[in-house]
Amino acid sequence: MNRNELNTVKNVIELLNNLPKRDNLNVDDVLKELDDMRRDTILKQHKENYKVWQAKDGRWKTKLPDGSRYGKLVAKATLENLENFIVDYYKAMGEEKENLEAVYAKFIEYKYLSSEKGTANKLQWVWNTYYKDSTIIKVELSKMTVGDLSDWLLELIDKRNLTKKRYLEVKGLMNQLYDYCISHNMVQINLPRQLGMPSKNVFVETEAKPEEEIIYSSDTKSEVIKEALAQFNKTKNTAYLAICLNFNLGLRIGELVALRECDIKEDTIHICRAESKNYTKDKNGKIYADGYRVVQHPKTDAGIRTLVLTPDAKKYIKMALDENKANGRSDEDYIFLSKSGERMHEYAVNNVLRRCNGIRNEKDRFIISGKPSGNHAIRKTCISELHDSQLLPDRMISDFAGHKDISTTQKYYIHSVTPLTEKADVFAKVFKPKAV
Repeated sequence: MNRNELNTVKNVIELLNNLPKRDNLNVDDVLKELDDMRRDTILKQHKENYKVWQAKDGRWKTKLPDGSRYGKLVAKATLENLENFIVDYYKAMGEEKENLEAVYAKFIEYKYLSSEKGTANKLQWVWNTYYKDSTIIKVELSKMTVGDLSDWLLELIDKRNLTKKRYLEVKGLMNQLYDYCISHNMVQINLPRQLGMPSKNVFVETEAKPEEEIIYSSDTKSEVIKEALAQFNKTKNTAYLAICLNFNLGLRIGELVALRECDIKEDTIHICRAESKNYTKDKNGKIYADGYRVVQHPKTDAGIRTLVLTPDAKKYIKMALDENKANGRSDEDYIFLSKSGERMHEYAVNNVLRRCNGIRNEKDRFIISGKPSGNHAIRKTCISELHDSQLLPDRMISDFAGHKDISTTQKYYIHSVTPLTEKADVFAKVFKPKAV
């Protein structure tokens, strides 16, 4: 039973309770009383919001809600005709069939107000990319079946060549839409949560990248740092120093550009905030990125941590602070500032990192031959180097990374920074036969 049917039942029960006791009361009498009650309620509510008047030409006029600021003007020859039109108009609005397309606009507004704006932005992208203009969003919720959802998802996997990760994003939005419907009594069961995971064979396999495109080798790392220092000396852009520093801290890019001098205590630095994108919504409901802000927390609670400053890390920080002081730049006490004296944003660091990685022009900014790209590669490199050293336990490495779950560090961030050929002596030792 959908929400409209539930409301009808409630109205009938209320009507029966309020009707005076009469003999020979039949179904037609009840339905007429119900319709009259509904008509009176509609007209009363309308007149609370809009004026009804008789114009100089003798016609009766009012305005009806149409999404505009002032409403749509309507005129009829008699008051009765106008009231009939008003009642029919609101009935048609109330009888609109509920489907995913109708629910989505309310749902995304709810997500925009109740969660991180970036989350709502990502859900909007999933909807526009995979749901908008599809057949499934037109199906009435009361008529939807688990089979309908399963067929649509499997067809989508095949037509759009979905990876498992992308499928989970599509399915995740569907789960949330149904959760929203349940909370508003539109449906009683979350149908998509009844679906099992498809076989892994139906998904497009993600091509695994070679290690040299995921992390920096010791030689490439040295080359990038050398190039960054040379560019800093040439341009005095402290974004190059941020790159050098992060090969010692392995921070998320938002954490890196939010570092302040007050975070430093002797040989340590406290990570306790991050840059985050601002999101806003236009008059058409579209959510889009609109600048940056600093939030007083990292990505997760586990991201609040204290890291050791190596001698090199201290050197790069001092170089940045000295450059700021020499040019009279100050934005609170942020370490990395632009030449205009404002706190540096993440894109400034990523842009110079691309140059250090051998980018020739804007057109091929994501094509980096034989070298990893982006701050995330630096982060993975630091974590992998700590693991390869075998000097720290995994829990301490996970704390360094700012991960709550050790398995996240182990599964996604640890790669071998030492070429296999350099471990030849280890293999020889392990496989050497014992003396008889």
